[in-house]
Amino acid sequence: MAIQLEDNQVSRGSFKRRSLIAFFTIASLALIGFQIFSKFPWGPSIIELSKDLCPQGETLRPASFIKDNSSIEFIVKDPQYRAESVKKISGAVKIPTVSFDYNEDPLVNPEQWKNFTKFHWFLESQFPLVYQKLEVTKPNIYGLVFEWKGSDPNLKPLLLIAHQDVVPVAEETLSQWKYPPFEGVSDGKYVWGRGSSDCKALLVAELQSIERLIKDGFEPRRTVVLAFGFDEEIGGKWGASSNSKYLQDKYGENSFFALVDEGGSSISVIDDVAFALPSIGEKGATNLQITLNTPGGHSSVPPDHTNIGIISNLINDIESTPFEPLLTEKNPTLNFVQCVAKYSDEYDDDLKKSIFRATIDKVSNSKVVKFLSSIKGYKYTIRTTQAVDIIHGGVKSNALPEFTSLVLNHRIAVESSLKETIDKIIGNLKEIAIKFDLGLVYKDEEIIQKTQNGYFTLLGGEGLEPSPVSALDNKSWEVFSGTIKHIIEDYVYPNLTTPAVVAGNLGTGNTDTNRYWNLTNNIYRYKFSTLNGILDAHTHSINEHILIDDYIHLIAFTYEYIRNVDAAEDD
Repeated sequence: MAIQLEDNQVSRGSFKRRSLIAFFTIASLALIGFQIFSKFPWGPSIIELSKDLCPQGETLRPASFIKDNSSIEFIVKDPQYRAESVKKISGAVKIPTVSFDYNEDPLVNPEQWKNFTKFHWFLESQFPLVYQKLEVTKPNIYGLVFEWKGSDPNLKPLLLIAHQDVVPVAEETLSQWKYPPFEGVSDGKYVWGRGSSDCKALLVAELQSIERLIKDGFEPRRTVVLAFGFDEEIGGKWGASSNSKYLQDKYGENSFFALVDEGGSSISVIDDVAFALPSIGEKGATNLQITLNTPGGHSSVPPDHTNIGIISNLINDIESTPFEPLLTEKNPTLNFVQCVAKYSDEYDDDLKKSIFRATIDKVSNSKVVKFLSSIKGYKYTIRTTQAVDIIHGGVKSNALPEFTSLVLNHRIAVESSLKETIDKIIGNLKEIAIKFDLGLVYKDEEIIQKTQNGYFTLLGGEGLEPSPVSALDNKSWEVFSGTIKHIIEDYVYPNLTTPAVVAGNLGTGNTDTNRYWNLTNNIYRYKFSTLNGILDAHTHSINEHILIDDYIHLIAFTYEYIRNVDAAEDD
């Protein structure tokens, strides 16, 4: 039997269909219109989108350079000074100031640090004017703090830091070194050896620049402080920490104009533009240890999943659920890519527009995140990383393992925190614990009750939160970036016709700077170099080396930077 619809029912159905058709038509036209409009010349141009992004200050040359540049010319171009400089950095490398993970506080076990005494003797022999003119203090026996008193006590001091220690060299790699790691060999182009790149070049260059300034008769208005820790490679617990306490007790919190330490990326030339990339922030860091206890037994009657099998499931779960990428204004990486987009043709126009709109448009932001995630060097700057670095388990081939442990290293994204990092790993642990009917313990609390099958324990949770990010719109940055531009344009790449660009970037590793956060808001991590420290200079690896030209430019930069800071007023 046919169903008869009343006229008003038909009318309402037709109206709904017409309304839906109209809605989708308008929406489609709007989307098409937006896509067309965005490509029309009357849409926002790349220049308009980028006009307020990545502003660049003036190249800053000291008055002494403008009046008489003979001193800096001598540093950069005199062959005898170059040879003497090579001798100094080479001599520093020859002293194996290695810090080992098992080292103790020097107050407890000074014997472990005896090579640092030799290093101090070496520095004193090489820089007699520094030791005569500056006040020298040794916090916690092996720390070094040099203070060059300025004539104006109202000006905040400048703080330049570095570290004395180096990482060990594995004996099994000695045959792979081009030259022995602690001979400081120079081949005329490079100086080779452990610590040549990280971080004795910076330390010796800072002292050498002070020595030269004293010889040139320079008398500072602003106090200059050098602080060298001795355990940066194992966390700075006794070295930089003691130096920082000494300086805070003497000068107070937020008492320094700026701090400069190692770090940053090498100078890159893109489309005839030199880009310098100091780090103005660092990711956080934490190590988490996970242990698994299970019943033992003979391996001839194993369970479906042994202790090691279960921990393997956990590792797979952790690695298959990486932290999500995130890019916000808080992350200096955004500033870096905006600078490259604005001042070069490295990216196509569509990507440039997305980069410039990344903070105001979710679609643009996701495009930039996808782009950065596709490049190994960038992907780690926009997410928390996780690396299973150590694992131990099992004692015998015919005995079921009862205990396995692993260590996870995390570098925490600037938008994240220690808590978020730990919560994510607890989530992975809960999933595997439930799957295999296991308990879970964290900080002596049973998050999941222990079972007869065993239990996980999560240890750690301490660590370093992401660092504060230094501002790019104050006098301190103006002086720092302006001096970098001066050395690049006048000495490193004098033939480039386009001004150098200095772009604040993010450091993915960690330095001693975290011990000095209380002393200044202006913290810059930058070692003047055209070589990438890890990829080219083999920092922490076989055949570590430094380009002699880079070392000379590092001295020149420090020399001119001290003069520029001295002429500046506080913010």
